[in-house]
Amino acid sequence: MWRTQFGDRTLEGAEAILFAEALSYLLDEAISGTLEEYEFGIECFDNLTFGQKIATLSIIGNGLLRKDIPPVRLTAVLEGAIAAVFQHIQDLIIFEIDAPEFSTSWRELVIAARKQTEGDDTEQAQIPERTCIDLDEWDLQMQVLSDGILWDGDYQDAQLYIDFSPVKSKELRSLMGIPEDYFMAIADDLTDDEAQVKIGELRKLCESIIKSS
Repeated sequence: MWRTQFGDRTLEGAEAILFAEALSYLLDEAISGTLEEYEFGIECFDNLTFGQKIATLSIIGNGLLRKDIPPVRLTAVLEGAIAAVFQHIQDLIIFEIDAPEFSTSWRELVIAARKQTEGDDTEQAQIPERTCIDLDEWDLQMQVLSDGILWDGDYQDAQLYIDFSPVKSKELRSLMGIPEDYFMAIADDLTDDEAQVKIGELRKLCESIIKSS
């Protein structure tokens, strides 16, 4: 489970499938050796080693897709990893739009997830058609979905707090409700063998979610 502003929750249905598909694609990047060079524009995730990236993806994947996992203590690294998955979905949608000879499958997955999150209000929601090529529109849809998990964008603000004195930084974190170790928590740095084990476990989890559709 995952601790969100809407309570502890586990992704289900179309929302879970979208996240599992994106996570699975990132694991493909890891296996092909391109994950380390992939720049998401999320500093707290981009700066991690390969082993740390796999460790964080494993934690968020299990936390968001398994009900038997207790809620994880939130840190900038973990929330940054979630943001990276959503950024990856946005990148894949851009690829779809730039290469119209390919399918609209990622846009369809996003639409299904958005319809699920809107529930009875689907008809009133601003959900685009699968053929929409307006990137701003898809950015908005991804923002709505990520807001259902992430509290805010604090994971990007480490430098803001570092620039202040320790006392001022502590006061500011307290004012904003940010835990003491939120920015300081360090991801485990898995060895290559440990990373491969985690990749295999996470792939099985993602496949089980995708096949349940």
